[in-house]
Amino acid sequence: MYEASGLEAFNIAVFEFLRGSPGDAKILIGVARQLAEVPAIIAGAVLLWYLVSRRDYAMALGTAIAIGASKLIEAYVNAHAFHARPFAAGFGPALVYHAANNSMPSSHATFAWTLAVIFLWKREWRYAGIVALLGLVVAWARIFVGIHWPLDMVGSALSAAACGSLGYGVQRAVRPARQTSHRVGQPPK
Repeated sequence: MYEASGLEAFNIAVFEFLRGSPGDAKILIGVARQLAEVPAIIAGAVLLWYLVSRRDYAMALGTAIAIGASKLIEAYVNAHAFHARPFAAGFGPALVYHAANNSMPSSHATFAWTLAVIFLWKREWRYAGIVALLGLVVAWARIFVGIHWPLDMVGSALSAAACGSLGYGVQRAVRPARQTSHRVGQPPK
């Protein structure tokens, strides 16, 4: 039996409420399987479209650094705070195949929410809302299919807030140098 108290008991209770089971409608399971992956891909496509259409090189650099930082946080957590995935801890079968590695944080949700934070800092409300919603969908689906805990998503949100803010800070640091050296209609100083 899996021993839990306090926060872990809450984590399990929320997981039990949100998770699916093999007996659920096949269409629901099929949709959840797709939603466990596809929204993160769409978030990446939204970012790519934005970067290409705006030619925002500073944002591209900041986003790359933010995603790299989120991967470093994930690696650190993996090395120092192992937490079994729900199916590996005995909480039912996963409805998709996944390795029984560390569950915290969700790479998919962290990716989408990091982009949302960057868009928020840029005051691109529509993009931030779309990408944040995609992150919520992928978070729900990954819990539903039994490969993440609800608190994994809290960790993802915290990592995304920090890394997205870092990425936006990088954009702000590199953008003024570019803008002051190329003012339209003025010779370079």
